[in-house]
Amino acid sequence: MTLDNYRDQVYSCLRCGFCFDLPAEGNRRICPPYCAHGFESYGARGKLAAARALLDGELEIDAEVANRLYACTECGACESQCFKYLPLSEIYRAMKERVVELGWLPEVFQSFADAVKEQGNPYSKEGKDRLAWLPDRRRVGGRASVLLFSGCTPSYLRRGIARSAFQVLEALGSPFTLLADEQCCGHPFLSLGLVSQAQAVAERNLEAILGSGAETVVTPCPGCLKTFRVDMPLLLKKKLPFEVLHLTEYVAREMERGGVYFRRNPGLVTYHDPCNLGRGLGVYDAPRRVATAVPGVRLVEMPRARQAAFCCGHGGFVRAVDLDVAKESAADRWAEAVGTGAEAVLSACPACETAFLEARASTGSPVEVLDIVEFLARAL
Repeated sequence: MTLDNYRDQVYSCLRCGFCFDLPAEGNRRICPPYCAHGFESYGARGKLAAARALLDGELEIDAEVANRLYACTECGACESQCFKYLPLSEIYRAMKERVVELGWLPEVFQSFADAVKEQGNPYSKEGKDRLAWLPDRRRVGGRASVLLFSGCTPSYLRRGIARSAFQVLEALGSPFTLLADEQCCGHPFLSLGLVSQAQAVAERNLEAILGSGAETVVTPCPGCLKTFRVDMPLLLKKKLPFEVLHLTEYVAREMERGGVYFRRNPGLVTYHDPCNLGRGLGVYDAPRRVATAVPGVRLVEMPRARQAAFCCGHGGFVRAVDLDVAKESAADRWAEAVGTGAEAVLSACPACETAFLEARASTGSPVEVLDIVEFLARAL
């Protein structure tokens, strides 16, 4: 929908400020770009003021307006605290569509979009290398009831996650396959406001998944998960004929059926809730259930956990346009994680793992960083 469709919601903002601070946590700021810069225009209340000005013809989009709009990790913290329950994420997307329409999409994001169109991933990597992490290709291109959709970031940048997901499914004895020509889920297009291009990708992915015969699509990437579970049905205007699960949800379900065993791997761990998986999709329990299913593991929670979890700072491709937001948010969250006394920080998102690895490197901390899928593969 266009920004004009959200006029009533934009004008419903009470300017209460709950989108900036979380009273239950000692008024700690919850918005990563607002934390990094301190200017209201980076937060939800400021963005809605800009949206109102755009609707009333009192503001013209330029590079500065576009950069502040895109300096957002899409963490959803503002929306989860909104006193009026406004669909802030939808409004931001509509604002981005307006930016694209007027030709102000930041150049770096245009290069991401071009890479997805031309090479099937936002990193300008060769499509032929997408499955280079596989030990062999015996599960590629077949038909099975379960499809492992590895996603762009695990396939190219965090290959330990993709490899571990494969190992976990093999250990479970799952009848699974992988697409021979897997390409981007379309999340980058949606994040940038290129909705028509996202729709084309959704149509292609639907055809590919149906061709695999899969009844269940499993992915270790929350961005892919949200795109398939929430966005694709809206883009295609129909219910999908298969279910989509995060790998931790799939493992938790298999645990309930019995036959899932992990070897003892004692240690104290803490878990970071990825924004798309937690606030975006409400998946909080499954990762914790599977982590604590490993004998000897003790889980300690961070002060801000579950719905109140602070963003790692690496969502929405924000580091490409505002590195300060990414670095400061990651440092904040990393300090909170290390403060629990845990020996390892677990997450369930490749972007979060990247954020914490960089934060750890900058501090020289001995605390280990693992995706929960890698943690499970180690305990098989």
